[in-house]
Amino acid sequence: MKKSKTIGFTYHLRKTVIREYRKKPIALRLKWLYMGNLLRMGYPEEIKKLHDSFRLL
Repeated sequence: MKKSKTIGFTYHLRKTVIREYRKKPIALRLKWLYMGNLLRMGYPEEIKKLHDSFRLL
């Protein structure tokens, strides 16, 4: 992850990392997403709004 020249961050993943991720079972990947969503539910509204502001860029 590196600081973008404009706003926010850009992410660079090697193709090998993406290939390895694709090998993970779908159920596991969905569980990771679900657990991340559960974690986010516990965040204060202020933090959620901050996260959402970065998603819209």
